[in-house]
Amino acid sequence: MNAADTASRPESGADPPRADTPGTDTSATGTSAGEAGDADADTGSPSSAAARAGPAGEPSGRPGAVPRAWLGGQAGEAASWVLVTAVLAGVTALLAASSVAYSASGLAAGRGIAWGTLPLGWPPRLGPSTLLPPVAAAVALGAVALTARRRKGLPAPPFGPLLGLSYVASAGWWLALGVASRRGLGAPASLLAAADRHPSDLLDAASGRPPGPELLVWGLGQLGIRGATAVGVAFTLIGALVVPLVGLAVRSLCHTPAARRLLPVLVFAPWAPFAVAGPDAVTAAVAAAAVAVGVVGSERGRSAWWALGAGLLLGVSGLFAYPAIWLGVAVAAAYFVRRRPMLNVITGAGALAPLFALRLAGYSWPEGLARAGADLFDHAALTWLVPDLLAVSLCCGPALARAARRVSMTPGWPFLVGAAAAALFALLMGLAAGGVEASWLPLFPWLVVPALAPRPRPALPGDTSSAGRLPYGLVCAGAALATALAALLPPG
Repeated sequence: MNAADTASRPESGADPPRADTPGTDTSATGTSAGEAGDADADTGSPSSAAARAGPAGEPSGRPGAVPRAWLGGQAGEAASWVLVTAVLAGVTALLAASSVAYSASGLAAGRGIAWGTLPLGWPPRLGPSTLLPPVAAAVALGAVALTARRRKGLPAPPFGPLLGLSYVASAGWWLALGVASRRGLGAPASLLAAADRHPSDLLDAASGRPPGPELLVWGLGQLGIRGATAVGVAFTLIGALVVPLVGLAVRSLCHTPAARRLLPVLVFAPWAPFAVAGPDAVTAAVAAAAVAVGVVGSERGRSAWWALGAGLLLGVSGLFAYPAIWLGVAVAAAYFVRRRPMLNVITGAGALAPLFALRLAGYSWPEGLARAGADLFDHAALTWLVPDLLAVSLCCGPALARAARRVSMTPGWPFLVGAAAAALFALLMGLAAGGVEASWLPLFPWLVVPALAPRPRPALPGDTSSAGRLPYGLVCAGAALATALAALLPPG
């Protein structure tokens, strides 16, 4: 192995200088060798994309011609997503028409769209506030496109400020969706009473549910943050941290170009309406912080304190949602990728610490899990598999189709393993009988990570100069879907 290959190894956690130096950065212009072949790989044509595309990715043929990459790439992926989603909706409708009872979770046949799969209603809310999300999305995506077309030779924006801008964009986007929906920005009324209760009483009353959301509301109350709107906005601002945190983790395993382009996909993902003003968004942020700390801390030269911090955060995420702690499988896989398996011991011990602390305070996490779960074959739990898949397809949007195509090409496969483990745990424990559009929020960001994997695979091992092109069409479709879902959300 030569020195160039050694410098670009994924285990190092660092990017070669050529990926971010002036004149050679490809994170926004999409002119690297790996991406030049992206269009050909999507269309199946063996011809060189560089011969028919300019620096901005436009065809060099006759004016007004439609790029073949668009016809065979984003349009085809969007059509595939629509087809799969329609099939899942049809199967769900057949199950409901066959008088299948979905469970005792409160969602019954005939209630909401797709018979209880998602908490949506008709007619949609249409008014001046409905225009706020599309305008915000257009401004943000326009800024991204202008940045991508910067003058040749100028350096790419530093990654740190981009993370900050992604947080501002996601927080603003989520708040705009909340204003446009009937649900508004108010936190669930069932949580607000926790602000006036003692923590020990909250732990005693927590039966069959993790006590994290109630304890958080109590803590916010001690800071003077009370009321449905104030708590809902606090939940939203904390939850929006999931975007930069996922970006940090993806940068560590998949390198800077892929992380840069993934940020708009995460910001305008269709799951955003279900994250507004809800405690599940906080769960997603805590779980993403755990994965980010673990993955970044596994880079060569990092101390074991990072692994301990990742474990503590995983334990805290388990206090908000039982399946979230299984995202630790992604951290464990990253440790093996980086050849640091002993960090699993430290992370595991850290994850047990918050659970043990609450056990001393009177709350048993295993007993709560046992009360919350249902037998796999009880309450027709298996019939929820198709509706759950429908909810995942709608919440992840058309970008999920591109991610499915490139799942074998991404170095971020540990994230997929962790999300799959958490989903399987929820299914086997009977925790996925409805409501996964909110309870699986910690999993959704990791499912779309492969969408920015390079196609074809880079020629050199550990090549960090290329990544999949930013699919503007799929991002816009996801933003439009999020706006539609927000308009269909019922109050409450």
